Amino acid sequence: MKSACFVLLAVIYLVPAGAIWPGLFDRLSQRVDTLAERIGADIDSSLKQTINPVVEQLSNKAHNVRESLGIWNRPFSPLSSGHPNPVIPPNPNLANQNEGSNPFDLGLSPLFQSFFDSTPQREWWKGPNICIEREEIDESKRSNSTILTSTQRPTTTEADGVVVDDELVPENSPKDDELKTRRKRQFSAHVRMSSCNDEGISYVCETKVRSNGIRKIYKTRYNCCYGTIREAGEFGCHAVELRSLQETVFALGGRSFLSLMAEAEVDPKFLNQNHTYFVPVDRSSPAPSDVANDVNTQNDMQEAAVKQDDGVRLRRQAATIMRMDVEPSDMSEVRTVVRGHMVPGIYLTSNFRDEQLLETENSQAKIRINMYNAPARIYTANCVRLVSTNNYAHQGVIHMLDGVMKPATKTIAQLLESEPHFSSFRKLLREQDSTLFSQPGQLTVFAPTDDAFAKLNPELRERLMKGQGCVHSVVEHHVLPNVICSTVIQGRARSTSLLGSSLLLERDLEGKLYVNGKLVITRDVVASNGVLHVIDGVLIPENARSFSQLLSSHNLTELARLVEAAGMAPMLDSLTNATLFAPNNYAIRAIPDEVKQSWMTNPEKLKQVLMYHLVQPGVRQAGLANNQMIETGLKGQSVRMNFYQSIPFFNASPLRASVQCGAVLRWEQDACNGNVHIIDRVMIPPENSITQWLANNRSFSIMTTLLKDTRLNEILNAEGTYTVLAPPDVAFYQMPEEVLSEITKDARKAANILKQHILPEHMCCSGFRGDWFTSNRRRTIDGSWVSLQRHLDGSLTAGDAHILACDQLALNGVIHVVDQVIMPKVNALPFLSGTRRLGLPGMELILNHGK
Repeated sequence: MKSACFVLLAVIYLVPAGAIWPGLFDRLSQRVDTLAERIGADIDSSLKQTINPVVEQLSNKAHNVRESLGIWNRPFSPLSSGHPNPVIPPNPNLANQNEGSNPFDLGLSPLFQSFFDSTPQREWWKGPNICIEREEIDESKRSNSTILTSTQRPTTTEADGVVVDDELVPENSPKDDELKTRRKRQFSAHVRMSSCNDEGISYVCETKVRSNGIRKIYKTRYNCCYGTIREAGEFGCHAVELRSLQETVFALGGRSFLSLMAEAEVDPKFLNQNHTYFVPVDRSSPAPSDVANDVNTQNDMQEAAVKQDDGVRLRRQAATIMRMDVEPSDMSEVRTVVRGHMVPGIYLTSNFRDEQLLETENSQAKIRINMYNAPARIYTANCVRLVSTNNYAHQGVIHMLDGVMKPATKTIAQLLESEPHFSSFRKLLREQDSTLFSQPGQLTVFAPTDDAFAKLNPELRERLMKGQGCVHSVVEHHVLPNVICSTVIQGRARSTSLLGSSLLLERDLEGKLYVNGKLVITRDVVASNGVLHVIDGVLIPENARSFSQLLSSHNLTELARLVEAAGMAPMLDSLTNATLFAPNNYAIRAIPDEVKQSWMTNPEKLKQVLMYHLVQPGVRQAGLANNQMIETGLKGQSVRMNFYQSIPFFNASPLRASVQCGAVLRWEQDACNGNVHIIDRVMIPPENSITQWLANNRSFSIMTTLLKDTRLNEILNAEGTYTVLAPPDVAFYQMPEEVLSEITKDARKAANILKQHILPEHMCCSGFRGDWFTSNRRRTIDGSWVSLQRHLDGSLTAGDAHILACDQLALNGVIHVVDQVIMPKVNALPFLSGTRRLGLPGMELILNHGK
């Protein structure tokens, strides 16, 4: 009997795992019910009184699991948070329902907490005065709109029927046979995942359904009904005493707003309907934030320091934010401001979403809601902070504000157009033909004034005004992709601009706000598509440099000199989305002086060489692949990218990259019109095939003759990619005379030897590697192996031959000059042939297995 009870209790504690593994839910619940029935039927009556409470708890646990996974099986409450005439269910036993805090609560998860606490866990969202809001989101349509349901259950697979395009079909309907026939022909899958989260003031369950192309999310939110609140640890919610709007606002410290409403003669029909009110709190003197959201930089900051009567202050603020040139006694515009603080319907903080736009009784104004974690949750309405929330009254709910809101009636573009001191910034926008600020969105714009542009370096300002100074980068550096209100900045914070650059926002001890060291002189000017902050300096990003400027700043002075000699600087700086493969100074100095002198005397030839280093559209490392051909600015010419893997334990870089066999030393130095990849060689456009290159060099006459005799020259003349290990004539003369004589007379034997020198791939010297675990073997065209090694002293070997000259590029491959002829190996084990030198810095092991 004890073992049965132990098994029963074990099942009780394991049942909540069904919420984690939904696939086991049905089997678990069936086993729990069966076990409960068997135990209740088999045990004798003397133990029933002991077991019955346990069985009851077991049933409750199973019921809770069904509730958390089948969140749509609960009936809808007739009351939702937005209902125009809420009715609060009676709660006669409220005092007994709230049992207070649990002394055994150790802050653990429910599974482990139950080992220490025998008190049943009370799920507060199943208590009294709980209203349920359901939401359906169709992801397959990629729609931002949601479907709120209050009287109809969403269709799920638990329904008694078959789901076809959200239509519930009875089992015996004609469509059922059609569906079964369709299922025989195609594979069908159904996935359903559920999760719930207790947010304190609300309990949210989310179910994701993936079924044959249908992608939907069902959300159920349990909240306290209108007019009720919940204390920590309370089961359900309890009613609060509702008073009139005037009494509630007066008690919360909004007397000035009440006076303004009375003077503005707000239509009584508005006051008799449910609204959400955003009410400014009373202060003896206005804080700077009261007038900070006026786009006019010449605001009344000094006047605001004078203490005023609250009603007069509020009227003046209303006049200020509406940009009125009338006396405050004229209430027509003030009435518009008051209505701009009234939102039809009920919106609690649990209903808020970040970047949400609320329609007000002022049809031309909206309220933008923003939510921040800094680290406590902060709510703002049009960048004015909410200091007291969710205050109920008979006519709605009240949120208290730290100031008067400016109505969001204009776009950011319209705000900039309406003020004359943004003429320079507007010109930058026209230069890049930007419509970003006139489109719907949620942007933060730091707008420099004309005085800020006057502080710039004259040369830089002139380039910007002409559209030649990376205008798009400068503009994007002033824009954040989300709304940042000044009230949330305490200390220092960083954010990323549209350009991808970092902006540092900081507030000093005096409360002044700075962005990258530039003072924010006017803040929180709210627009319908974001917020505007006025700054006293222009933000210049690091990558707001042209190609010519970047070459100078990265010590690529030799390349900059060649660009100037070719007269290409203006052309490079005018490009957009381009990539420049830039040889470093050492690479250019390695070019023979006579070659560089010929470039200087023939600028057109130099221009062709430089265009061979230019790629448009630009490329980045992440978008490149091994053996990828990239078209260059030189018509009809492409460069080849190669990536060579190495073992990271014994190499500085696990992946080496080269372009036309020039090693990439540094990736992606961003300029405003593209990026620069720094390489270690000057790329010269190849003009000959491999056989033509050998034939044009007298030192390779023997190999050229043998290639013709063996007809291997036909392969090396064709299109393709080859690597040739080319021994010069002196290497052939080092062979025994009888062997050299034999291969010059026997084409078959000559072919066997020459095939050891040809690889059917593009292998640059940067692809040679040496480590403990691999010999870096590559197959030749006859299927045999050759080891390509890089040694600690920097020397390179191919089999037993040393590399004398690397990376002689041809149209169809690359040539490496070797110091000896590579002979075929007779050893059946390729990894035991030739000489291998393995080692780490300070130690090297040489393995020589002979020839």
